[in-house]
Amino acid sequence: MTYQVSDKAKKQTTECSFNFTCLNNATWNPCSVRRDPLGAFLVIKTKEDKSTCPYCFANGDSLYCTCPTRREIYHRYNI
Repeated sequence: MTYQVSDKAKKQTTECSFNFTCLNNATWNPCSVRRDPLGAFLVIKTKEDKSTCPYCFANGDSLYCTCPTRREIYHRYNI
């Protein structure tokens, strides 16, 4: 399955180091989302290697994702 996101989200995702593999279900291993407080960022449950993603950061015991493309996929497809 191929996921669709707006051109706006893609243009805002300027630091993607994975060449948008998240748009193809066959090549993507998504972070599990816990919640999206206020639509500003995603709080994620797990991430195999957060050091390689410029949009993932840790704060205390929580992991956060600020990727505009990932956030839109979460809202459109509930993944």
